[in-house]
Parts: sequence; C-alpha cells; structure tokens
Amino acid sequence: MEVQIRAGRGSRDVNTVVRLHRDVYEGEYGLDRSFVADVATRLAELRRRGWPGPRDGLWIAETDDRPVGSITLDDQGGGLGQLGHLVLTPGTRGSGTGRKLVEHVLEAARAARYERLQLFTFHDLGPARSLYQSVGFVKVSGERRVRWGRAMEWERYELEL
Repeated sequence: MEVQIRAGRGSRDVNTVVRLHRDVYEGEYGLDRSFVADVATRLAELRRRGWPGPRDGLWIAETDDRPVGSITLDDQGGGLGQLGHLVLTPGTRGSGTGRKLVEHVLEAARAARYERLQLFTFHDLGPARSLYQSVGFVKVSGERRVRWGRAMEWERYELEL
C-alpha cells in the first residue's frame, strides 16, 4: 500500500478529519454522535484562532488520492504541543501509516522546538496506545468517566522532546 502524507490547510481538510473520525470511531467503538460534534467543535475553535499556525499542523494520509488517515499538532503554549486527531481507516491499519503520521508530528514538533508533547486517548485504542508508547510517550494520568455515550478510561500521555 502506497501512502502519501500531505499537509492540510483549509476547511475541506478539516471536514475530512471530522468525516474520518465519524466513519471510524462511532461504529467501531460505540461512541454516540456527540463524539463527532466534539471533534468538529474542537477543530472549528482551533481554526478561529488561526490554526494551523507556524508551530501547528494538520496532515492527511492518502492512498490513490483517497484520505485514509489524519493527525494534528497544536501549540498549547509554554513549550507544550498537543498531538491529536490520529485516525486510520480499518484497511490502512497495520501498514505503517500510523507510525508515519506520528513520526511526522514528532519531526514537526522538534523543528518547532517544543519541549514536550501531550495527547489524550481512551484505553480501548490499544494499537494506538502501543504506537504512542513505542515512540516514548508515557501515561501520566487516567480516569474512568462517561464520555460520548459510554464509560471509558480516559488517558493523558506526555513525551519529553
């Protein structure tokens, strides 16, 4: 599988990220529609403040000009960046695309001179969690909560750069 990763910029690419999240997470993980609404709201809030700026980014993975994944980087201030919106279509998993996306963000974060990165995820995303840990992210907190229509273990990870 040949995958290209390109920088995303406009509202069309943001809509692609929202659509990928809807298509993957709602069905596979039993999340209700509030999940996609939260993704769309978060991205809209970022866009209103000028994201992606010089230290931020949005990247889309494509196969045959078809989006199959995404990832974002957001400047949280004080040397902290946030990795987010990692999603892969089921047929793309296991191809190394997730690793390419994460490594792309790590490279961008180092170039932007972030001191550390954080990310939030939930425990059910085992392969993603393994990927994060394989590049050095460490779980710093977790809490059981109801979110997006179901109980889950919500986790925060950090990586010192």
